[in-house]
Amino acid sequence: MISAYDYAVIAFYVIFMVCLGVVFRGLSKNTSDYFRCGGSMPWWITGTSAWLVTFSAWTFVGAASEVYRSGLKVLLLFYAMIPALIVVAWITAVRFRRMRVVTWMEAVRARFGPVSEQFYTWVKVPVELVKAGVGLMTISVFMAAVFNVPINWVIVVLGITITIVAFAGGAFAVLASDFVQMLLVMTITLLAVVLTLRHPEIGGLAGLIDKVDVQRPGHFQWWLSFRPAILVGWGFAFTCVKLAELNSLEYSTMYLMPKSEPHARRMVAIPLIGGVVGPLLWVIPPLAATVMFPDLAAVFPNLSKPTEGAFVAVALKVMPIGLIGLLLCAMFGATLTQMDAAVNKYVGVFVRSFYLPILRPNAPEKHLLAVGKLCTLGFGAIIVVLSLLINTYRSTDVFTLLNQLMVSVGLPLTIPVFLGLFYKRTPGWSAWGTALVGFGYSAWANFSFKARLEAPDFLAQLPVFAREVLGHPERALTGAERADLLLVVTALGTLLVTSVVFFGSALFFGRPAAAADRERAEGFFTNLQTPLKPKEDAAVSDEPVYRMLGVLCMVYGGFILLLMLIPNGLAGRLCFLFVGGVISAAGVVLYRVANRKRTQERHGAVALG
Repeated sequence: MISAYDYAVIAFYVIFMVCLGVVFRGLSKNTSDYFRCGGSMPWWITGTSAWLVTFSAWTFVGAASEVYRSGLKVLLLFYAMIPALIVVAWITAVRFRRMRVVTWMEAVRARFGPVSEQFYTWVKVPVELVKAGVGLMTISVFMAAVFNVPINWVIVVLGITITIVAFAGGAFAVLASDFVQMLLVMTITLLAVVLTLRHPEIGGLAGLIDKVDVQRPGHFQWWLSFRPAILVGWGFAFTCVKLAELNSLEYSTMYLMPKSEPHARRMVAIPLIGGVVGPLLWVIPPLAATVMFPDLAAVFPNLSKPTEGAFVAVALKVMPIGLIGLLLCAMFGATLTQMDAAVNKYVGVFVRSFYLPILRPNAPEKHLLAVGKLCTLGFGAIIVVLSLLINTYRSTDVFTLLNQLMVSVGLPLTIPVFLGLFYKRTPGWSAWGTALVGFGYSAWANFSFKARLEAPDFLAQLPVFAREVLGHPERALTGAERADLLLVVTALGTLLVTSVVFFGSALFFGRPAAAADRERAEGFFTNLQTPLKPKEDAAVSDEPVYRMLGVLCMVYGGFILLLMLIPNGLAGRLCFLFVGGVISAAGVVLYRVANRKRTQERHGAVALG
């Protein structure tokens, strides 16, 4: 269970994260620095952030819950990103870097015009704040249950901490924290997997597979629990959604930060490798939970959805004293990554796409930087309030809630800014017009179709062909199948309807009234086809980033090494040696690279002199 050592570990982590923001505060001199690190970051740090932003505590809570309930079906969702990332590496990463903007919303203006920019600003910002609120609620619900404290207090404390990190350091602090989170998340996950597999109740990987296959055969043999047609549709829908999402203008934020085009392409390697290996590790503890904890409601009576505690229930049983505190830090850190990225990203959108062009067109950079920091505090407060409201009124599990929110609200906005990056013969209104039609369709799916889907005689109402495709007409749809089918119909239908509208708007592109649209589109695509000149690459040194991050990793890694003094057995002490050693070693390497860079820069300056 939770010990005093775990509390101390968590307290130190929170203080460390706050200090991290303070350390990086001096690097932001203007809005380009504050929102995209001045386009000066090396590929390995931006790649780390691009990978971590794709998951949060949802991975340890929502996805773990789905593994506990349904088995390895969740891998279809994780691996849906792989084809999308291949396209990013092959085509899109370099296009993103060539857009020559500070925020992705400025790219929307460059491609579709100021009306679409304002539409997206006023629709997308609230949507993303809600998603951040869901993420904060996810980790807070669980931590409140583990520590047996009121959830509202947890939401407020965690929300304030995350906001301070984003406020103090801007994008520099966000990326730096992401790198530390990556080291912590992966080392802790590896330990959780190893400790779980070596537990006597599991008996290694072969033992886990045998036990789960006997107790819950549908977890591996999906066709026993789910209709194959729905599973195939579910996986295909997520593949299409991720292809559009990861290659859209909105996803360009991380690719505006690397120092050059080669760095932008190279950074995709990290999310690709992490996306292949990571899911295979994360599914093991919740699968083991089906064996070790057949009734999670008895373990977490305060959780409204007890299966969301599957991962940590196993960790509480197999991890030594103090290590569970590091796991909770990793879960918090994963949520922090997503939330502070959302705060920084959408404060940038608000300042650069509303405040600057509408309220203060001639505002100097110093003024905009101050406004951005104030807005960061405001957005953080809004996320905390939304998180409190979502927790009070939600009626479904986190896994289903986030997925349906993504396809119902996010997808109609994503399709135009995805297609518009590759096809230019559409007028400016094609972005907001397509999105509105997509909203109309998703509303129909979530109200009218959902009502029909929940009817007891839904299968009987379908045509014979549809019943044959679904299979097993004699068996009613389960609750999970209904949720999956609703997502498939929402996602694929939205993709079809919005694509037809977007390409159909090309009929208006050649008209005289669309002359401004044609000129703007030509300018945007000319940028995409024009490589960056040497002077457009980052002119500032990344040596301070290497140095500061190296010191921070050595400090945090050194603290973890001190935890070897906790009265654990040899295996427990070796766990802390592994985590602390990896983080400390990374810090030493970064610090030595910084020294080498400083020496090279001094020699270069002497040569120029």
